[in-house]
Amino acid sequence: MAGTAPPHGADIGLLLVGVGVGVGVGGAGALPLVMIGITVLALGTGPLFALGTGLVMGSVPPQRAGSAASMSETGNYFGGSLGFALLGVMAAVVYRSGTDGTSDSLAGAVAAAGRLPAGQGAELLHTAREAFTAALHVTGVVAAVIFAGLAVLTLTMRPAARTTQAALPDYETARS
Repeated sequence: MAGTAPPHGADIGLLLVGVGVGVGVGGAGALPLVMIGITVLALGTGPLFALGTGLVMGSVPPQRAGSAASMSETGNYFGGSLGFALLGVMAAVVYRSGTDGTSDSLAGAVAAAGRLPAGQGAELLHTAREAFTAALHVTGVVAAVIFAGLAVLTLTMRPAARTTQAALPDYETARS
């Protein structure tokens, strides 16, 4: 691609996160696949936090570094918490719709199944497990699509590579 900067860590990190989150889970023997997905997810998010913090810290004068670092950390935690909360709400909605509102949680369904006759309890457990698995899959696909979309966004919105060296701000010139 002529005229654009080469891919960098944020793009690659977002793609790895999308792949890691998108790994499907199917059955009891899927633990190795889940572990690979979590590993890829961790390898993708590590560079994102490091690059994001580096961008924030590099854009402020040294005397503002403490404020910038605290805002960067607060933003990371707030964004992560909000993302988890929204994905959790979506998973809960999918689960509740899969159980037709008969159960609020898988643990609640297991507890309720113990108080029902054997046939009804087994049916409730089967429905709850299917709804839980569906909620996990939907949440994983949505998260993977979000991260893949963010990767495409960072690739397309990045400015073209510079052909001349940018002027250094006064405080960087004085340190050189």
